[in-house]
Amino acid sequence: MPKSSTYRTDIDGLRGLAIALVVFFHVFVGKVSAGVDVFLLIGGVFFFGPQIRNAFNPQGLTPVQVVIRMLRRLFPALVVTVTVTLALALLVFPPTRWGREGREALSSLAYVQNFALSAAGQDYAAIGQDVSTYQHLWSMSAQLQIYLGSLLVIFLCAGVYRLCGGHGGDVQGINSRVAPWGLGIATLASFLYAIYLHGVDQGTNYYSPLSRFWEIGLGGLLGLWLTQPGTHRMAGAAGAGHRRTDWSLVGLALILATGMVMDGAQQFPGPATLMPLAGAALVIVAGPSSRLGRVLTTAPFQFLGRISYSLYLWHWPLLVLVTYLLSGGESNRDGMGILAAVGTTRGLLAGTGVIILSMVLAWLTLRFVEVPTRQKAKPGERSWLPGRLVGTEKRASAGIAALTVAAVALAAWAQPPAVSDSTASVSESDILDYPGPDALLKSVEVPPRDPVPNARNPIESFYPTTHTDGCTALYEHEEPILTRQWNTEDTLCAYGDVNSARTMYLFGNSHADQMLPALDIVGREQGIRIIPMVKMGCFPGGEPKRSDGHDYPECAVWSEAALDYMEANPATEGAFLISTQPAPGTMGPEQTPEGLRTVVERLNGAGMPVWGLRDTPWPHTPAGPLDVRDCVAARGYVAGDPLLDCGVERDDSLLPENPAVNTLAGLDVTHLDLTNAMCGPDRCPGVIGNVMVYRDSSHLTNMFAAMLSDELEHQMYGGTLPSDEPVEEPASPGL
Repeated sequence: MPKSSTYRTDIDGLRGLAIALVVFFHVFVGKVSAGVDVFLLIGGVFFFGPQIRNAFNPQGLTPVQVVIRMLRRLFPALVVTVTVTLALALLVFPPTRWGREGREALSSLAYVQNFALSAAGQDYAAIGQDVSTYQHLWSMSAQLQIYLGSLLVIFLCAGVYRLCGGHGGDVQGINSRVAPWGLGIATLASFLYAIYLHGVDQGTNYYSPLSRFWEIGLGGLLGLWLTQPGTHRMAGAAGAGHRRTDWSLVGLALILATGMVMDGAQQFPGPATLMPLAGAALVIVAGPSSRLGRVLTTAPFQFLGRISYSLYLWHWPLLVLVTYLLSGGESNRDGMGILAAVGTTRGLLAGTGVIILSMVLAWLTLRFVEVPTRQKAKPGERSWLPGRLVGTEKRASAGIAALTVAAVALAAWAQPPAVSDSTASVSESDILDYPGPDALLKSVEVPPRDPVPNARNPIESFYPTTHTDGCTALYEHEEPILTRQWNTEDTLCAYGDVNSARTMYLFGNSHADQMLPALDIVGREQGIRIIPMVKMGCFPGGEPKRSDGHDYPECAVWSEAALDYMEANPATEGAFLISTQPAPGTMGPEQTPEGLRTVVERLNGAGMPVWGLRDTPWPHTPAGPLDVRDCVAARGYVAGDPLLDCGVERDDSLLPENPAVNTLAGLDVTHLDLTNAMCGPDRCPGVIGNVMVYRDSSHLTNMFAAMLSDELEHQMYGGTLPSDEPVEEPASPGL
């Protein structure tokens, strides 16, 4: 089909530039480039004007026809990439990850992946151990949601217009006079909402269609301005003339600089997004006659523009899979692209290979999927029913339907079985088969049994109850969590003997939190109420950094607030905390941060003794963290075999002596050490006494943690019963 005289090939080239930035930054930099934001703006340029004209035209297409045309353009390539990605993921990833891969494949096909990622708390980040294979598809989901919501509003407005006596003769007037005001108000509202949500919940803000609408809306306003009757703006006349400033180069600078100077995952879609969007708008307004416009019309950028959609679909899952394979089944902790994940030399080669393969697959997808299934022309007449398919279109559509059914079936097959055994405790009748730590502590004979809990059980089933109760401060929280569901309910966060006047704080990060199942039992036996004061990734007195290397200011704020609260409301039995951790950026051996001494001094100063537990070993290999749950599920477990025990050398994780003893010398600290319950003389296995020790690469399963309660109670109290000495009721309702 010949292109119209106003067809903007330079905008096709701008798509090519945008996808080049997206792919390069994802693969080699590990940051958001703003290329997706440029796509959203371009989408808005070509969406709102045509759809408004169509809706207000009595002879225009019905909403059914519009949506079908849209889905025929977008869905076939999506279902192909998602299905192939799912099949590859099931071959590459361990069984523990299959269920998530299947669920996210379905979320992607249903165009709700943005909601799935937001609900799972997946910040949009670079390559990492737990990154979603379908993470990039949030934008496809958000974009379609915005389009469908906008279509609904547009057609409703058109319907009201006709009911009020309007007719189709003034469509141009509506497009040029009325539509900009309505779209402008909606765009401004979305922009203000994005600013608000950024300060409240940036994770949700990044994925929300309500926050993202303004980017597409801004493109729509630009498109309405470019296509105003009587102007030649869409032809690019605004950028012609050698005497004017070439704004296309200014626009290019703004787009390129965005990924270099901004952390888009933490700042978009807030006001900072105006930088790349303004750049893209300047490039479009400057037109094909500008210096950049002429470059964008060249063959390389035109080719990238044509394959941009499929290239976007393919590059990310290939990157995730290749990174996983080359990193020995573990991705980097720093989260900075494939170079950091597998090394510079291998990363350059692998990254280049990913890009080339993605481009080949994108071209094949365009040639054999997108083009054959795309609706060749507008329907000849209005209809509220899907039109009949004939010839090639019919065969292609049948193939896409079959592939969709296959994808759904594969996703269903990948789901893990229902939780088949308890993940919290071993019954008395099973204790002989599953002695857990007693295998080391008491030399109990261990019969041959499959490890429990089932490694394929959902990861959530391995967490302590603080997670389901909403009693663990998440990354974004800055205040202590005192009541359930993150301070939204009235029920206090309390465990052990919840009615006791004796109280003890459980203070620290997730490694303190993992001991709750044991401390809960100790508290019930000793008559002590356990008050969790825990936050993900926040070690008391440690460096306030997240595991991906990013700053963690929320940790410092939370730590100070938690200490202030505990000082004002001292617990009768003191505070229980973890006293060691691996050195920053390592998996071991351990250290005790000097800052912990200051924390303990403050707790002692408030009259609280401290129980300092030496941290658990962190399983790892030379390649990085070793996920024990994945190891058990993928390769099984062979006791006593260093290559198959899913564990770590004792000396690689632990020092000969507990470093906390010296660092905290002279303070009121009782040092606790459960190492002998988790390690033999040389190895710290991932399975002990037929019980899986870890749920990941450092955290205990709630089952094994609970089985440590006897040894923990013995070290704390020597097996004695609680004192009969009366204790005053605490004054604060928080205790």
